[in-house]
Amino acid sequence: MKTQTIRIRNLPEYNGVEEKVHVKPIAFIIMMLLIGIVIAIIRSYLLLAGILLVLMALFALIIMPDKVICEFRDDYVILYNEREKTRCNMVYYEDVVSWQYEWYATVDKLVFNLVDGSSQIQEVYSKGSVKPYLDNHLPDKEIKKAKLKRSKG
Repeated sequence: MKTQTIRIRNLPEYNGVEEKVHVKPIAFIIMMLLIGIVIAIIRSYLLLAGILLVLMALFALIIMPDKVICEFRDDYVILYNEREKTRCNMVYYEDVVSWQYEWYATVDKLVFNLVDGSSQIQEVYSKGSVKPYLDNHLPDKEIKKAKLKRSKG
């Protein structure tokens, strides 16, 4: 099994296309900023709402911190979930038996089940931000929760 925990500075150099998943949803925030500007300009009675949208979007873009949660590469995914901020987990796709997305009240989790019976867990904030990459690199390995049927009676 090639999956391992290493120091971030020891990651192999990569010149290919990396897909990075961030904590902050930048596209949504920029869309919110643009909608706020349009609302403030077009409708004078919605000026206050437009300004509030713009201020919230600018606060989210400038003040709120952002970090990379994971990176998808050709042969492996890098998970930045270690307590020690200088370390990361390299999970090779060939070592993954299945993956599952679990919803919780505080934070959602992405669970990779590996060939040796262990699991790698990554905290994520949106299934939509990781699912396209997982479907591309790990097709047909998703475990979907079964829906419960109510019994009659």
